[in-house]
Amino acid sequence: MERVLQFLRENLVCCLATCSNDKPRASAMEYIVIGDNVFFATAGDSIKATNLKANNKISFSAHAMPKFVQIDGATAAPNEDEIVAYNKILFERHPEFKEMVEKGMMNSFVYFKLVPEVIYYNDYSAGMTPPEIIKL
Repeated sequence: MERVLQFLRENLVCCLATCSNDKPRASAMEYIVIGDNVFFATAGDSIKATNLKANNKISFSAHAMPKFVQIDGATAAPNEDEIVAYNKILFERHPEFKEMVEKGMMNSFVYFKLVPEVIYYNDYSAGMTPPEIIKL
């Protein structure tokens, strides 16, 4: 599991797949790892947020070939301390977001915590091998 977390800490962008009313949707977005947890946020009126309100099941994938991680699971609401920690990291990465929020130029965020059920970890640096499967 530590290899998975280390890989996720070293990368910033994922593809997040959501689904609502039998309509799948994949979105490229940034995520943040805090401790052993993955968090992400989106505008409260986005399709992603709407889909997650209707159905919290997701598939998350991040890659930096020859390694990649796919996580199938669900989302949960983070606590207030986790949201504060998330915003601190996000605004350090993107000071322009902080400025836009302060000026009322961005919609408010909805925050999500990834709750993994199955993790697939691949490292093809030694050749094509089946993924390591971690069931939680």
